[in-house]
Amino acid sequence: MKLDFEVKEYEFDENTLNNINPKYVNWPVVYLINNKSKVYIGETSNIKSRMRQHLNNPDRSFLKMINIIFDEKFNKSAILDIEQNLIRMFYADTRFASNDGILNKNNGQSSKHNYYQREMYLNKVENMWKELQNKKLANNSYNSIINSDIYKYSPFTSLTNEQEEIMCKIINNILDRLENKTTNKTSIITGLAGTGKTILAINLIYNIVSADFTNIDTFSDEEDIEDLSEYDRTIHRLRKYILYNGKIKIGFVVPMASLRKTLKKVFRAIDKKNLSKIIIGPGDVTKQEYDVIICDEAHRLAKYKNIANMGYFKKKCQELGIDENTSTQLDWISLKSKYKVLFYDGNQTIKGSDIPTDKMDELIKKNSDKCYALTTQLRCKSGELFLDNIDSLFKCSLKGKIESSKDFEIKVFDDVNEMIEKIKELDKKIGLCRNVAGYDWEWISKNKSIEEIRKNDLYDFNFGGKKYIWNHTNEGWILSSNAVNEIGCVHTVQGYDLNYVGVIIGPDLSYNKEKNKIEVHINELKDANVKRGTDEKEVQKYIINTYKVLLERGIKGCFVYACDKSMQEYLKKHIETYGANK
Repeated sequence: MKLDFEVKEYEFDENTLNNINPKYVNWPVVYLINNKSKVYIGETSNIKSRMRQHLNNPDRSFLKMINIIFDEKFNKSAILDIEQNLIRMFYADTRFASNDGILNKNNGQSSKHNYYQREMYLNKVENMWKELQNKKLANNSYNSIINSDIYKYSPFTSLTNEQEEIMCKIINNILDRLENKTTNKTSIITGLAGTGKTILAINLIYNIVSADFTNIDTFSDEEDIEDLSEYDRTIHRLRKYILYNGKIKIGFVVPMASLRKTLKKVFRAIDKKNLSKIIIGPGDVTKQEYDVIICDEAHRLAKYKNIANMGYFKKKCQELGIDENTSTQLDWISLKSKYKVLFYDGNQTIKGSDIPTDKMDELIKKNSDKCYALTTQLRCKSGELFLDNIDSLFKCSLKGKIESSKDFEIKVFDDVNEMIEKIKELDKKIGLCRNVAGYDWEWISKNKSIEEIRKNDLYDFNFGGKKYIWNHTNEGWILSSNAVNEIGCVHTVQGYDLNYVGVIIGPDLSYNKEKNKIEVHINELKDANVKRGTDEKEVQKYIINTYKVLLERGIKGCFVYACDKSMQEYLKKHIETYGANK
């Protein structure tokens, strides 16, 4: 395939300044300067001038080669975006990142907006990456990179205008409170699944932590400051605060152990010494005081009910002088921070130990002036419409079918084994495709080795003679070696995204045609912790929320199968059957 861009390699020295292809000069380009172990990724509209600056910089002058990426269709917005994407990809690759060899001190200067034909330019990155692989500048394939946790949760991910605007408001809220020395204040960010809550949280943290070396001049003229963008003005204010008051002590609370482990791995890849220490569990909050605590997935903060270690919860409450029966982990955060930032989606509350929605609703009402909503769907290629359709599907108010598109495929399967195999097939092609299910099957295989399971027939699922097991681990299951051959639960995928997801709806859901109502049978639910001490109506809500979480994981597509015949027929009424048009 003929490429519509060039990647030209030169020696990184003074002689090259006179030998660069004239068409590269005074034209927007992306470039990489490297030796065997170090690389710097950049962009410029004047490659000679920028190269001379690097040659005079002792932090770059020892590098040996420069690769210039040229495209006659490049513009400033495009090269900013491609630079940012390549930095993000190199941190996820093993060629330089494994040796701490990426010399960029920040995430590049992202274009920060949806410029003309942006999708066309970003589609070129895959072939650019292949060229860099051919030149031995990158190790791993494009698909393995973009499917990796380090890429997906990178703080170098470009924010949408909506995300950036909210981030600036939150940073200014924090600075207002810290400068006025007022405490126990709150910002709340709400948003449905896939609206980028975790990415915003990560960017917010990274901007606060790295602000003391962000490349923004200290302006003395207030008019100069007013000429800056809102983002640059905010970072300037943040940096100025840190210069005069010291670093802001920040904690990043991630209630779910699996996601917490994943984000620690990501932060270690970016900053091997310090950044991962910021990520803590709710219990760690009580050990010290914080200026700011940011909590992702705040709907998963716990109360004193149906949790694994109730003694630990009680002990922490006693240390803080509060009643465990009326308190939650949110109270721990409030008591140990001057300012808290909560990312919340009440629709993802899935068990009785989760913080009550009415308590969060009360907090949102109390802080309405500091409550912000993320509305843009970033995960699902079908956009907000798919989430609306899923919601209507469970409310039995959907009119017509949920249609597939060129960007997003949704199908109901008549054969669950065929769906499982289809997910496996797609996983071989593009990676990150998984099968998941509701909690309607006992976890017989728990803590058993594969050999023991096979020898003693300890499988959790049996669909027409084909047998499967639940996820062998809750932590890091999605990227584990055998995940595609297992069936995941909600705890393995909440907070993550997949390319394709295959969802098995168990016998806990049926459809009453006469009442036009989905009926929930809590007796089919095998997770005793969800049911214990919780009224039937609440359990029904948790079950529906669980299936919504599962169905909303897919970026490129969602497949579904229902064990109950009436539920399967209901799905087929509103979703195209796989293979129907063959």
